[in-house]
Amino acid sequence: MFKYPYGAVWLSHSSLTDFSKCPRLYFLRNMYKHQPENKKIQLVSPNLTLGMAVHDTLESIRYLSVSTRFDKPLTDIYQELWVNYGGEKGGFADAQTEQLFKDRGYLMIKKVQDHPGPIASLSTIIKSRGEMVASMWLSEEDNLVLCGNVDWVEVLPDGTLHIIDFKTGRNEEDSSSLQLQIYLLLAAAGNRRPVTKTSYWYLDRDEVPRAVPIPDLAGVMEKLIFDGRRLKSARINQNSGGLDCPQGGCRYCRDYEKIVSGQAREVGFDPIREKLLFSLPAA
Repeated sequence: MFKYPYGAVWLSHSSLTDFSKCPRLYFLRNMYKHQPENKKIQLVSPNLTLGMAVHDTLESIRYLSVSTRFDKPLTDIYQELWVNYGGEKGGFADAQTEQLFKDRGYLMIKKVQDHPGPIASLSTIIKSRGEMVASMWLSEEDNLVLCGNVDWVEVLPDGTLHIIDFKTGRNEEDSSSLQLQIYLLLAAAGNRRPVTKTSYWYLDRDEVPRAVPIPDLAGVMEKLIFDGRRLKSARINQNSGGLDCPQGGCRYCRDYEKIVSGQAREVGFDPIREKLLFSLPAA
């Protein structure tokens, strides 16, 4: 639905979070291209791999019709996808650690398979047909684009929408997070139907999504534009080496810096996210 000019700065919940932690982290995760492949980079870890495997399994059925969505067991899809994440490519130091994480993910997927709840209901198409959009102008004047990929959008019996965000970690979402607010803004920008329900589904422990109050959007656009302008200004004024860490190297950017300096080992390529994968030597 939207076409943006070359040079527009794309902002997402994850990229804004990276920048707030450390501008250097933002640069290395969102702008830096490793040569000669000219690809973005990703530092692998067991927890990250677990989340990607579970999300990719559920993503694989998102655009299927309700009548065919569960023709193939989710657990089978998960097992097949895990082949792409195993071993050093997933950041696993040994087979025992990999099995522990693989089993955790399997139980999450089986939980959805056995208790699909809203996953078995009518859902929207999050790309076209006027149902949902993945991006919108945050500020056309500033050339800022807001983007995001909602995990699941259920169509409720009254025709309104239910936004669901899957969580695979063991911690609950930070109350200061703007992730749901960003999803709501995207829904309002390209949707014919209102969102009347929002939930987190903590797949590690809950059999059903946990409804949360619909976040207040008052002041959210203004905050995102303010943060986006700061980020854009930093990009414009970066030096030849990119954005710097204010601390000269912090806990957020330090490990990614090791990829640039050649201290990390390339272990694979993620074709879905188009990123080169790296792991750090054992401590």
